[in-house]
Amino acid sequence: MSTSRPDTHVFSGDWLENTDLSCHHHYRKGFAGILAGTWNGWKVFTVTPQVMGAIVDSHHAEMTAAIIASGAAGTHLDEAWLDALQHMASVSWLGSLVVIDSRVLHSDPTLVDVIAPDEDGRYRVGFGWRWDVVDPADVHTIHHATGTTNDEPPRRQRCPAGRSQPGPTRGEA
Repeated sequence: MSTSRPDTHVFSGDWLENTDLSCHHHYRKGFAGILAGTWNGWKVFTVTPQVMGAIVDSHHAEMTAAIIASGAAGTHLDEAWLDALQHMASVSWLGSLVVIDSRVLHSDPTLVDVIAPDEDGRYRVGFGWRWDVVDPADVHTIHHATGTTNDEPPRRQRCPAGRSQPGPTRGEA
């Protein structure tokens, strides 16, 4: 008797769309995971700790870019941080837990999600965000788990004119 492994898909969202017209990829980033269901029509999936780390890192980069852009425009950094929180959730690690803090974003003092790994060590991803299954060919960089025979490291696809990374992107998430 063999056990079948659930299919791995690539998930992305509109906040990860590629705005670099010289690169044919529709999305800058995608994340490999296993479909776990839907919430309000949007995909919910599970990922390895490595892929969850890539999601948190990606979100930190978006948040940092928004704060830096606001600061460069003359906004004090305290205000730039608060302005960023009005446009995106804060996502961070607390030990092995992932905290998604949307209190400022949605003006709801109770809107904090804490995600723990399940018994298989996987994290459930959804966060109320508009995730969808996308064609891997439409994604510039796909973050996969490492250390297993069925997964591979992040893959970057070449763009026209030899570019290996997308150009400037939106600062919002």
